[in-house]
Amino acid sequence: SKVGWAAVEALGQVSLPRGCQMDVAASYNQRLPWPAVMDVSPEDRPVAIRTSSMGSTPLDTHAKRLRSEAELDSCPLHEPDEPPLKRMEFTPCHSPTRAEQTPPEDMASVMPPRRLASVGFGTPISGHPICCPLVSELRLRYGMHQTQGPRNSMEDRTVCKLERANGGFAPSHGFFAVLDGHGGSAAAEHCAERLHANLLGSHHFPDLVPALQDAFLRTDASFLSWAASPGRRAKESHAGAAAVALVVTPNHLTVAHAGDCRAILVKKEGATRSFEALTHDHVAERSICAEEADRVERAGASNEPGSVRVGEHDLPMTRAFGNLRLKVAAGRDWTQEAANAQVVTALPDVSVFARGPDDLAVVVASDGLFGEVLSSEHVAEYTRAALQENAATGDAEGMAARRLVERAIHHQSSDNVSVVVVSLEPSEGSAASPDLAQESPDLLREDSTATQSFSPGRPTVLEKLSLPFGEAYPEEVRARRSLSPEEERS
Repeated sequence: SKVGWAAVEALGQVSLPRGCQMDVAASYNQRLPWPAVMDVSPEDRPVAIRTSSMGSTPLDTHAKRLRSEAELDSCPLHEPDEPPLKRMEFTPCHSPTRAEQTPPEDMASVMPPRRLASVGFGTPISGHPICCPLVSELRLRYGMHQTQGPRNSMEDRTVCKLERANGGFAPSHGFFAVLDGHGGSAAAEHCAERLHANLLGSHHFPDLVPALQDAFLRTDASFLSWAASPGRRAKESHAGAAAVALVVTPNHLTVAHAGDCRAILVKKEGATRSFEALTHDHVAERSICAEEADRVERAGASNEPGSVRVGEHDLPMTRAFGNLRLKVAAGRDWTQEAANAQVVTALPDVSVFARGPDDLAVVVASDGLFGEVLSSEHVAEYTRAALQENAATGDAEGMAARRLVERAIHHQSSDNVSVVVVSLEPSEGSAASPDLAQESPDLLREDSTATQSFSPGRPTVLEKLSLPFGEAYPEEVRARRSLSPEEERS
């Protein structure tokens, strides 16, 4: 575009390091869209932690959750007069409400190193006849922002979808998910492509609690089959992903999670509570998750301080997609073991919450935001402030997500950071109501007596847990085993 080439010409008149000039030229040769927001910095932020050349998340990080919420709450909050964080960032914005912004007058902006590149988008408002009625019907707006941070590769994936009601059978809903990959991005990419489709395709749907459990397990089965198929490299067997998924309907919030991604419900100013935790981390710390530690040991693995270990492989969480080498105890076949005997299982905890007049927004994020970086209290305060400050911009949610990502990087987050902010609007005439939270039964407990709705001719999720995994989800296992050698290599 004319604006883009004007930017290049202006940049050519500025004395830049040779590497920066090459980055700018290469970027414009690829004809990338002009960014709606571009931060300018003469110097780069130092890398706090470097990973291996493959960019995989370390699987032996034992100190991932050692800082408590109380310790994080004691950290000072961002002051209004604090100077902006020095960094170089390129943020293509896909929200129509911001696309018409003019480029900055200061054209001496440079493209960032790839490891700090970030991206974001927000609620489609104009030019989307399908989405606009859904935004009003669901009474929500959303924005997403993510950055690679100091890592050598981006292993996080996010999903933001609005689904229209299907003939009265399936309710209108918003689906938002953050998938935090480790050992590569293969598992996160696979789940981002299939998780929502498997939710809609579950015979339990629209009963969201068993449908989400079924969707998580089915998605896990298909990825494990792919990772275990002939011709795959050893790296695929180590790939996995923690996940949190939020389903928003007009009156309820349904949250499913496996691993250490989090979701919190931020309350409005003046509410009795600043926020409400919608998830609880599945981490290998007996002091935090004693029941998970017992379950792992019953499955035949050792639960060392801060990690689950199967043979020579370990992981700092007890539930996740993928992780073929940690799925079952040593010497066992994952296709022949039941899901309730898995070590690192993808079966999620699912909770249902009634929407109330004090609800402001839901923050769904990877542990690059939480973890040792920011407490849930700090995240809630930053979100409230950002939504209020940017209320008139038309993209308050995207700006709030961006603010949280910036805060995480400022506080030396050593991971990819992905954040989705979903603001909630109360219905007209809504009155205060007592909190309603329905949690899914713990299907992995030894004394579990949970029951699921009966579907003639099809096993329920509870029944599938006691079946060999390959028998519970035979389509996924057969589909991958029947691929030709050429397809396997692709």
